[in-house]
Amino acid sequence: MEHHSNLVPWQLLAARRGVVLKFAQLNASQCLDLRHLESLISPRTKLVALAHVSNVLGCVAPVAEVVTAANAVGAAVLLDACQSLPHMPVDVQALGVDFIVASGHKMCGPTGIGFLWGKHAMLEAMPPWQGGGEMIEDVWL
Repeated sequence: MEHHSNLVPWQLLAARRGVVLKFAQLNASQCLDLRHLESLISPRTKLVALAHVSNVLGCVAPVAEVVTAANAVGAAVLLDACQSLPHMPVDVQALGVDFIVASGHKMCGPTGIGFLWGKHAMLEAMPPWQGGGEMIEDVWL
């Protein structure tokens, strides 16, 4: 069900840092097997990343249930909304996920751009990926 945009970066991270990746199976309807996913989530789980909608299978992920399972062990949820945003309303508040990502070209924008939306508390707790662009308030020696 996952798109390359929500698979390859995690594989690269696993190769660099030894992160353990686990993959949920599909059910008989060829959609996310929620029970199998729940069996993979443990107190060691830090992040659950999933596609909102599959562009191959047409399945819509049971986001509320995934968020509940992840929150039960203190894990964050990242939702890949590349396939859903151009085709359906997406209410980030109602979904309850910690992060949403999407690409610009799926919404008739240029290739190579996209966005990351995150809950304020989650973004505040993360160090910057890159510096610049008026993000520095004070500089001292």
